[in-house]
Amino acid sequence: MRYVVDSATVEGVKKIPTRVSKLLLSEGTVGARGFSMGQNVTAVGSQIPEHAHESSEEGMYIVSGQGRLITEEGEEELRAGMAIYMPPGVKHSILNTGDEELKLIWVYSPPLPQHRLQNSNT
Repeated sequence: MRYVVDSATVEGVKKIPTRVSKLLLSEGTVGARGFSMGQNVTAVGSQIPEHAHESSEEGMYIVSGQGRLITEEGEEELRAGMAIYMPPGVKHSILNTGDEELKLIWVYSPPLPQHRLQNSNT
């Protein structure tokens, strides 16, 4: 059984607007069935565009950088050390407002359907 995943060995998925997402813990990588966890790195001036997860809760932790969380209820400034909770169905986006990459860790419970059996190296 594999319990540890080194993010440095995981090839990320490049997305537009400019950011890279890495699936680290999932059913396909370590056998986790109740959640999935990964990393997102958003380039300076870029963003995670508005979206919602209809049947999953999402938690995020800001590792480094600065940003702004935007929801229908308003905006919240983000910095390293902050944690974010998004209930299912809540539309949200995150802008990188700093002068360095915005790095965050995300967790979905239950995992997003596309994370269920996906291997981190695919």
